[in-house]
Amino acid sequence: MTMTRIAESVEVNAPVEEVFAFASDWRYWEKWWLGVSGFKPTTEVTRGNGTRYAYKAWVAGLTVDLETEIQDFVENVGWRGTVTKGMPHTTQWVFEAKGDTTRLTYILEYSLPIPLLGPLLDFGLMQPGWRRRLKRSLQNLKLQFEQRGSTRAPEGRAGGA
Repeated sequence: MTMTRIAESVEVNAPVEEVFAFASDWRYWEKWWLGVSGFKPTTEVTRGNGTRYAYKAWVAGLTVDLETEIQDFVENVGWRGTVTKGMPHTTQWVFEAKGDTTRLTYILEYSLPIPLLGPLLDFGLMQPGWRRRLKRSLQNLKLQFEQRGSTRAPEGRAGGA
């Protein structure tokens, strides 16, 4: 089965430590990430490798229940998310310090398990929809920092989450 890979990036006018602290805290994802809700931890670990959380996502007009586990977590660098329940996919979050700004790249990999029509549906419907959602979500994250009006992370968060 062919995997689709979609990557979107955003430049955030804040140091990597602040952007990472805010973006790595799944409790804030509903504030800026489009199409997801109801995050709750499913393990005792709530930050870093082994963290698991359940949530709902809106995908192609349907609400689906998912659970993701965090792997390869490196502070101020990034992590991978692997779905453990629900539609199979992986994500990767990559943070790059660029002086006083941060470049965040989000990578989504998935496949549609639909014989024959899958590639056509993916190319014509899924990929454009995911690209729009990822671009808008990352712009929402950027706005969290642009609207803060100080050197503190959004919601007064600074440092680790």
